[in-house]
Amino acid sequence: MNAAGQRRLTPVLGGVVIVLVGALCVLAAGVGRGVRWDDPAGPQPLPATRPVAMPTPVPLARFAEVWQRPLFMADRKPVAAAGDDDNASNIGDLELTGIIVTPGLRMALLRDKGKDVTVRVKEGSPLAEGHWTLASLTPRSAIFDNGGEHRELTLKVSAPDALAKDARRPGNGPGQPPQATPLQPLPPGAMRVEPSQSSGMTGPALPHPVDAGARQSPPRQDDDALQRARIEALKQAVQKRRMEQQQQRQQAQDSQ
Repeated sequence: MNAAGQRRLTPVLGGVVIVLVGALCVLAAGVGRGVRWDDPAGPQPLPATRPVAMPTPVPLARFAEVWQRPLFMADRKPVAAAGDDDNASNIGDLELTGIIVTPGLRMALLRDKGKDVTVRVKEGSPLAEGHWTLASLTPRSAIFDNGGEHRELTLKVSAPDALAKDARRPGNGPGQPPQATPLQPLPPGAMRVEPSQSSGMTGPALPHPVDAGARQSPPRQDDDALQRARIEALKQAVQKRRMEQQQQRQQAQDSQ
């Protein structure tokens, strides 16, 4: 920068310095110190409220039937509350697994699911732990009594009725052959073809004449024609068997 440029810049810089010094003097004189915040506004008043009328309380005795006859209990009797006695047994933990009914003994076999032990109790005797007494036995259930409260345990069985019905059907028992399907009557002159029994030779089934009782008007059959048909069927069976044996021998030779 030459001397002429410096001379042109000097008045500008001098003016900036004068402005800054004047602003500093104004601030030093206390200008602007009188600024203050307004007082905070008070809370808005709440709207007027009215007292709510509460419903009249209903006495609990009105709902006594709810707990005296519970809806979800089979006998509609309340569950007995456990007392302070630690030996009181919970009848709900017992499962009836067997019943013994003889002329000299009536006993129920129970399983304690909580302790996983088997409990035996005779009719008229109380449980070893608790106040429940075996009041009566039936072939499928046991009824316990506890001071007028009754609880019935049912014996669970898993024998399906369908199997029992099948076992009672004649001809379906073990060692009994299945019942034969009754033959339907055929028109006059027809011949019935029955499947051949299992044997060492396979071939087409041989025709057999229909029983005379199954036809209304049985005609006379040609014995020679029937004999020839049987012989022809037997020949075909023998030839088929021979061909199968030849194929088996050929396959055995090829495999070697």
